[in-house]
Amino acid sequence: MALVDYSSESGSSTSDGPPPKKRPKRSPSPPVSGSRSATASGPALPPLPPAFHDLYASTVRTTISDDPALHQGRTRQNPHVVGNWPSHIYIEWNPSSTTQSLLTSLLSSLQKNLPSGVKLSSFLTSDLGAPLPLHISLSRPLALTTANKDAFLSVLSSSICNSRIAPFTIRCRGVEWHHTEESGRSFLVLRVRSTDGTDANTPSNPELTRLLLRCNSVVDDYGQPQLYQWAVEEHERDSDEAAVADRMSRVFHVSIAWTFTKPTEELMRLTDQVFEEPTSQTRIQQTRIHVDGVKAKIGNVVTHIPLGTKAEDNKWSKKLLGL
Repeated sequence: MALVDYSSESGSSTSDGPPPKKRPKRSPSPPVSGSRSATASGPALPPLPPAFHDLYASTVRTTISDDPALHQGRTRQNPHVVGNWPSHIYIEWNPSSTTQSLLTSLLSSLQKNLPSGVKLSSFLTSDLGAPLPLHISLSRPLALTTANKDAFLSVLSSSICNSRIAPFTIRCRGVEWHHTEESGRSFLVLRVRSTDGTDANTPSNPELTRLLLRCNSVVDDYGQPQLYQWAVEEHERDSDEAAVADRMSRVFHVSIAWTFTKPTEELMRLTDQVFEEPTSQTRIQQTRIHVDGVKAKIGNVVTHIPLGTKAEDNKWSKKLLGL
């Protein structure tokens, strides 16, 4: 007998007998106790590994020309050149859902209080509303060549690993506006400071400063512009350790929004009114950022360089290609 016995008289699937009874619907099972996302289809899925996000760290390039209409009116600081690889060194931070909600709410409140015509663009979410990772820059936008990009990554990885800097934690201090003439934009940033036990009145970022100096050294060897060079030069000349610590603490930040409007006194007043409300300010200052590595993005390839490892043990060469 065939597996399926179709009628030879008709292509119809109907038959003379009574229709089969429908299987009764089952009500969905309640979530398993202790599981945040368990459903009737099974237990909660395990979280994605951190490296998974590196696969999608780059957006799809739709054109090699500079078209501000594709980027909310922004223009490239480094125009695209065939054979050059746009690159960046940074520390990535994925805010918790609580912190994400807090910052989103504060930006929404600020936007409502701003004069008409002043538009804030958030770094917190994508155009579709998906949470985005934030970052602390350790380099300016770089342009590496095909011939030197692999050697650059190798030297950078060795320098960071040989620094013997162990994973550390920093915290947010508050918000400030920062305007850059290069991009013509103003950035609303969260200033950060180390939680290494230093006095609260003497902000310090020893680990970030050491990482910056090492990154700048490698960048300079490859003929690329250094980040915060003015602060580094003052750092090398100044013998006042307290002044140096305060100056270096102020350059490190996390950008959370931007606008083409310059930070006028009115804009800063409205920002302070929203962000320095006691409850919000306390919650911001309680935010912690754990740093366990540095990321180097070269083209659409992101490499995680872990802290607290020896150079020979570092698996920096395991790269993830952005799709």
